[in-house]
Amino acid sequence: MQVKDDAALLKMMMEDLKKAPELYRPTNYWQCYEEKFAAELFKVGLHDFRRRNNSVLSSFAGTDLAEKYAIDLLASRLFNNRYTRLIPFWHKFLSFWNSILNKLLPITTPYNITTEDIQHLAYSVARLKAEKTNAKPIDQFDTSLAGNPEDVFVINDKAYTTHHFDYYLNYVYCTKFLDFSKVKLFVELGSGAGRQIEVLKKLYPQMTFCLYDIPPQIYVCEQYLSSVFPGQVVSYRQTRGMKTVPSGDGKIYIFGSWDFEMVKNMPVDLFWNCASFQEMEPEIVANYLSFVNKSAANVFLLEATRGQHVAKQKGEPGVLRKTTFDDYKQGLKDFKLVDLSPVVSIPKMHSENDHSISFWKKS
Repeated sequence: MQVKDDAALLKMMMEDLKKAPELYRPTNYWQCYEEKFAAELFKVGLHDFRRRNNSVLSSFAGTDLAEKYAIDLLASRLFNNRYTRLIPFWHKFLSFWNSILNKLLPITTPYNITTEDIQHLAYSVARLKAEKTNAKPIDQFDTSLAGNPEDVFVINDKAYTTHHFDYYLNYVYCTKFLDFSKVKLFVELGSGAGRQIEVLKKLYPQMTFCLYDIPPQIYVCEQYLSSVFPGQVVSYRQTRGMKTVPSGDGKIYIFGSWDFEMVKNMPVDLFWNCASFQEMEPEIVANYLSFVNKSAANVFLLEATRGQHVAKQKGEPGVLRKTTFDDYKQGLKDFKLVDLSPVVSIPKMHSENDHSISFWKKS
């Protein structure tokens, strides 16, 4: 259930990042997190990372935490922040008061819906949406327990987390416009912890994946997917300096973001970006899309339609300038927008109106 640590690999990635061109380094949005990422991974490692409370890994969907309380002081920045966490035994103190307050102030859900009810409802919604498309059924994959996730439940002898339903529905959406059995080369920029790849690789083992991201994110991705798919992940140690990948070998290749230019020479069947372009400035996105525009046949995007929060000044949380949907249209000038829809989050069971999901085909 655990994911192996490899401090030497992480150190190598971080050193290579320092040498990378400015266009491929963390933007202002991620510079605020970078030191915290590395510090946590070097100090604590990946043991139980998917059930780790207050972890910076949750910023790129690296955790699967169960909902414990209607009142949760641990989720409040007022009570739980980088200053209060310096107080000895503060986590235990907040956990104690979580228990007390939820007993004293019980909050009932409508119709007395339980967590198990919500899990089964989420599963049913995902299954029914898939039945209206050419997608493979949800019961053809399950969630790996690598990293020891907390929010795990079993339906029909398959383990799931609610977050995995979102990744599955991203795939279901795309099957309305693309036959995945014909996809040989899949490229993702901003792969995070690799959870989307886990779903797709289990459904289409023959597919070849090229994953690009900044460290430490790409480090977590490599270590996690190596645990899920032993022997099928080509490490960053081997991909350094590669100019292309073998076609159709069914492997998962790990790259730093600074290697993304190689994409312009590759026959990419599907390019994928989920909520990472929105964390970059327009000129950074334009650079990446210039290579995608040359090589990809199809593009999937999930982004904040009107852009991300703007920082008050450089070094503070947020982007320096918003990247909006108009920037994607300009960057994908040789593509036709096939569909644009609001994002529906299964765990939250509502439409996220500030985010859109879109599919593009080469004109």
